[in-house]
Amino acid sequence: MTLLRVRDPQRLLFAGFLLALGCCGLWFGWKLPTGTAVRMGAGYLPKVLSGILIAFGVGLAAASLAIDGPRLERWAWRGLAIVLASLCLFGLLVETAGLLVTTVVVILAATAAAPDRRWGEAAVFAIVMAAFCTLVFRLFLGLPIPALP
Repeated sequence: MTLLRVRDPQRLLFAGFLLALGCCGLWFGWKLPTGTAVRMGAGYLPKVLSGILIAFGVGLAAASLAIDGPRLERWAWRGLAIVLASLCLFGLLVETAGLLVTTVVVILAATAAAPDRRWGEAAVFAIVMAAFCTLVFRLFLGLPIPALP
């Protein structure tokens, strides 16, 4: 009996991520009404996209057994932790500090995750994105998010 040998562990890990994401999408959207292609329900698009993710995951998992690829390298846990902390920071600040301030703070905090930090470029990007997000979410979409504290 021969066992399957993983020839591309990076591809297999990404396939597992896509499979998990697709399964979560199906799980959380299962009770939503699907409808038909002509008359789509609220669950139609989440279920179709989840199915596509699962199909890609299966394809990548099969490819990881057939195609040679690079080994897994060290994981950048510090960067992942900083990005997740930035998301939490957004949730904590958006109601009290407003969208403008929160966007700038979160982008600057997430910049700390990059190994080649360019604070000047990040500051300009943060200011432009803060203005853009405020225009889109407050003016165009009319969401009741405070712009300033």
